[in-house]
Amino acid sequence: MFHKFTDRIRNAPLSKKFLILLLPGIFLLSFFIFIGFLLIIRSSNHILYQTTGELLSYSSRDISGDLNSIQDMADFILEDSLIQTALSNTKDSKDGGTPSNAYSAIQNVLNAHYQRYKSNYVDYIQVLNNNFSVLAAGIDSHVMPPELQEELIETARKQDGRLCWITDYSDTYGIFLVRSLRRIDNLKLDELGVLIINVNINQMLEDISITQSNNNAISYILCDGNQTLYVPNELKTFHKSDLTEVTTTSYEIKNIAGKQYFMVKGTIPATDWDYFCLSPYDSMYNNIRFFQKLFIIILIASLCLCILLTKLLMRPLMVHFETLMRKIKAFGNHNFELISIPYPYDKRYDEIGLLHQQFDSMAHKIQTLIKENYETKLLAKESQLRALEMQINPHFLYNTLQSIDWRAKMLKDLQISSMTESLGKLLRITLSRKNKHSYLGQELELVRHYMNIQEIRFEDSLSYEVEVSEELLGVYLPKFTLQPLVENAIHYTLEEDSDECLIRIHATVEDSAITITVANTESSFEENLLEKLLSKKILPQGFGIGILNVNKRLELAFGSSYCLDFFNKDHFATAKITIPYKLEGRYNDTTIDC
Repeated sequence: MFHKFTDRIRNAPLSKKFLILLLPGIFLLSFFIFIGFLLIIRSSNHILYQTTGELLSYSSRDISGDLNSIQDMADFILEDSLIQTALSNTKDSKDGGTPSNAYSAIQNVLNAHYQRYKSNYVDYIQVLNNNFSVLAAGIDSHVMPPELQEELIETARKQDGRLCWITDYSDTYGIFLVRSLRRIDNLKLDELGVLIINVNINQMLEDISITQSNNNAISYILCDGNQTLYVPNELKTFHKSDLTEVTTTSYEIKNIAGKQYFMVKGTIPATDWDYFCLSPYDSMYNNIRFFQKLFIIILIASLCLCILLTKLLMRPLMVHFETLMRKIKAFGNHNFELISIPYPYDKRYDEIGLLHQQFDSMAHKIQTLIKENYETKLLAKESQLRALEMQINPHFLYNTLQSIDWRAKMLKDLQISSMTESLGKLLRITLSRKNKHSYLGQELELVRHYMNIQEIRFEDSLSYEVEVSEELLGVYLPKFTLQPLVENAIHYTLEEDSDECLIRIHATVEDSAITITVANTESSFEENLLEKLLSKKILPQGFGIGILNVNKRLELAFGSSYCLDFFNKDHFATAKITIPYKLEGRYNDTTIDC
C-alpha cells in the first residue's frame, strides 16, 4: 500500500507535487492557530476563575464576619454581669422561685443584643433555665417546636460550655448557635442556663447572591461536611456527587439540574464550612461554542481558500512547464518536429527560460545530426547499390562470348544475331544509369534476355516458365535479384553434365507481402545455405558470392522487412524471396514473417 502511494506521488503532475509540498506548511500553521485559539479560551476561563475567586473571597468574608459577630455576641451574653447575676440569683434562690428583677434584666440585655446583631441575620435570642425562658425576637421569627428546643438544650449541655453550631434544621428553621451558660463568679462553672441563637442562613446567602440583568445570578451552596446547609431553589435537584471533584485550588464546569455552571469552592474560616459559588455558564458556554464553531468554519474556509489561491498562483508557472512538455512530446515522435509557440523564451534568463532555451538548442542539434546522418546513409546506400550494379559476373560474360564465338564457328547460323541482340539488351539494362529504381517486370525482362542466350547455348536441354500476373509487374525489386538465381540454376544443372533443366519463376501476393520463387530441377541446395554463408561456415566461392550479393541488395532496399530462403521441395531446388508489396507511388509497410 505504501509503495502504491509513493508511486502515485512520484508519478503525479508537477502542480500536485508543489501542492503536496505546500500543504504541510499550511496545515501546520492552521494547527498552531487552532492551538492558540484553545489557549485563549483556556486563558479566558482562568481569568473568569480568578475574578470569581476574588468575588468569593469578598463574599466569604461577609459570611465569616456575620458568623464571627454572632459568636462574639454569644460571648458577650455569657460575660454580661446582669445575666450572670440574674441567673445566679435564680439558681441560688432558696425557695426555688424567680427573683422579681431577674427576668426583666435578662430581657433587657437580650433585646439590646438582638437590636444590635439582627443585621447579622440573627432571627432570635433565647435564654432558658429551669424556672423561665427569656426570648428576644422580631415579629417574623420562627416558632420552634418544644421537642426541637429540648434537643437543642440537650446538645448544648453536652458541650460543657463550648459554642456549638447545630445545622440539622437549616432548611426549615435555619441554623442554631447554642451553649451552656456557666457561672463565672469564683470560677464555679456550674450551669446557670442555656443560650440559643437562631440565625437565618437562607436569608444571609440569598442577600449576597448577585442578580444580573439577564436574570442570571451567582448562587451559593453551603455544606457542613456531607450535610447541605443551604441550596437555592433552582438547584434543589442537585446531587452531592456533583460537588465531590471540586477543590479549593481549581474550578470546574458542572452540569447541575440540567444547566451548566462555572463552580468554585471556598471555606468559611469561622466554622470550616464549605461553600460553592455557581455562576451560570450556559450563555457563556453557548457563546464559546459559537465562536469555536465560527473559528473552525473560518479556519476550514481559509484552508480551502489558501489551497485554491495556491493552485491559481501556480497556474501561470505551470503553463510554461506544460508548454515544455508539449514541445518534448511533439519532438519525440518519428518526425522530430519542433512546434511553434507564441511566447518567446530566448529573452528570459530564469530557470524556465533556460530550460526552454536548452531544449530548443538540443532539438536543433539533434535535427541537424539526424539530417546529416540520414543524408550520409543515403549516399552510402546509393554507392553500395551502384557498386553492386557494376559487379557483372566475369564468368557470365566469358561464357556468353565463348558461346557466341563457338556458335559462329560451328554453325554459321542466324542464332548468332539473336544471341548478340539479347546480349546487347541485357547489357543495356544492366549498365544503364537512367533507371535508378527497378521493378519485377524489368527483372523478368532481364531474365528473358539472359535465357534467350542460354537456350541457344543449351538448345532443348533448357526450358523455363514464368507465372506472374500483370498487376505484380510493377512491384519494386532491386536490380540483379532474379538473374543471379537463374544463373545458379543453369550452372549447377546443365554445366554439371545434367541432361535437362526446367526453371520456374512464380510470384504470389498474400497479406500485403509478395513471394517470388525461382525453382529448378536436377540440383539441390545445402540446408541453411544462407546462414552458413553469412557466418562463413561455407566460404563464398562462385555462386556463393551471388547469393550474398542478392541478400545485400534486399537488405539495402527493405531493411529487415524481407526474407530470403533456400530449400528443396518436390525435386525442385527453390530460392524464395518474400518482400513487402511495394508499388510505384504506393507502399504498404509490412512486417515479414519468415
